[in-house]
Amino acid sequence: MIDIHSHVLPNIDDGSRSIEMSLEMLKESCRQGITDVVATPHFYIKSNTLEQFLEKRDEAYKRLMDTVKNEKDIPNIYLGAEVFYFNGISKFESIEKLCINNTKYLLLEMPFAKWNNRVFQEVEDLIYNRRLVPVIAHIERFVKFQKGTDNIERLISMRVIPQMNGENFLSFFTKGRALKWIADGVVKLLGSDMHNTEARPQNLGNACKVIENKLGKGVLDNIEKLSKEIIGIE
Repeated sequence: MIDIHSHVLPNIDDGSRSIEMSLEMLKESCRQGITDVVATPHFYIKSNTLEQFLEKRDEAYKRLMDTVKNEKDIPNIYLGAEVFYFNGISKFESIEKLCINNTKYLLLEMPFAKWNNRVFQEVEDLIYNRRLVPVIAHIERFVKFQKGTDNIERLISMRVIPQMNGENFLSFFTKGRALKWIADGVVKLLGSDMHNTEARPQNLGNACKVIENKLGKGVLDNIEKLSKEIIGIE
């Protein structure tokens, strides 16, 4: 299985705090059957220029790869970013450089507030003017902010790909809805969103066991097929 959303690069955001932690996160990924991990550090327009972010990301990636090159049982690592929505995002120059593995797929974190028409217009412009495909990071986390609206349904109806975090399949309180969203075809991608080895560890392999047990292996095969397309691998 492919982990499409992670914060495994060391010392770049609120994710891994060291090379050693990154290595343990990757080893645990492998133990859970994860073959590929997309490193998607947070990109906040207020914190970095694009050039600063890419430089930090590439340096963190190089340090990590220098460490793991002689390690066995380490997933393949690809680069991307978790881009937090901002007004003007659809006109942001060179935003394509933040896409997953130089593809057209952009991991987009929506605002943690009730979305207005401007937000939807920006997403639409990303799709039709910039020819990108937004992958909506952890879509389940926005539900409570959109109560009383049809915003979640409206977003899903657009040419976006919703992603859900593995932790939702491991909690009694969220597992039912998570499985239903997978079964109904609402959620099409999975990620661990792992940040560390403690409070927010790798969990995707364990989540996949729950999905396979309840919905069958074919569901996971479809998710993996789409994940490979997004990364751009066979």
